[in-house]
Amino acid sequence: MNHYDIQKRILDVFAECSVFSFPVDCTSLLEHYGYTLHTYQELGRKNKALYEMCISYSEEAFRDGAHRIIAYNQDKSPLRIRFSLAHELGHHILGHKNETRHNEIEANFFAGNLLAPRMAIYYARCQNARDVSFIFQISEEAAQIAYEDYLRWHEELLLRERRMTALERDMYYHFYRAEQDCFVWNVKTCDFCGATLYNSYENHCRGCELPKERPLRSDTPALSDILFSDDMERFRRMEARWLSPIL
Repeated sequence: MNHYDIQKRILDVFAECSVFSFPVDCTSLLEHYGYTLHTYQELGRKNKALYEMCISYSEEAFRDGAHRIIAYNQDKSPLRIRFSLAHELGHHILGHKNETRHNEIEANFFAGNLLAPRMAIYYARCQNARDVSFIFQISEEAAQIAYEDYLRWHEELLLRERRMTALERDMYYHFYRAEQDCFVWNVKTCDFCGATLYNSYENHCRGCELPKERPLRSDTPALSDILFSDDMERFRRMEARWLSPIL
């Protein structure tokens, strides 16, 4: 299966599972497709032989497609576990039946693009792999691969002025929100007042970022204004060209 087809499957998952924000909840996706999740440690307490079978198969995760069971190693970092779960979901979505090197490569590509789509990296304005790791909650290693691939995509699409493909257009409009008039890569609620935040780098809104005894000045810049002071007019022109009709 080529990369375009895999990305099409990813967009199908986003649409079917109503994924409209990053980071992606891999557990919910797997449960949507009928999988139950267990840790290796949990299985070990019930059946030591089963634990040894899983750990000998992979130190990260194990999938039993016939019984819709996913087991994963709880001793790994949460970021690695997320990638492992996305990887196993990739095997399911791509219809893999056998363990082959080719299937592993496809599942890795699926996981990397499910967790951090290159278009979402662009709209989140990630400046480096560290930003990708933080925003999309993936390991530094996975973030480095994603960011390097994003740079290649960015150069081809924007610097060489390639038009958006039909699939890229579908991806854009899946995450586009008319009320925000932009591509929305993250939706969360303020930790303090519960207000809905869109594309925020913080977990609280501007009105809650300072103690009550220190009122927020109306001219205080948002974090995004400080971190990303690029020419927004130029950005809008580039976006308009990108979204122009496919040639």
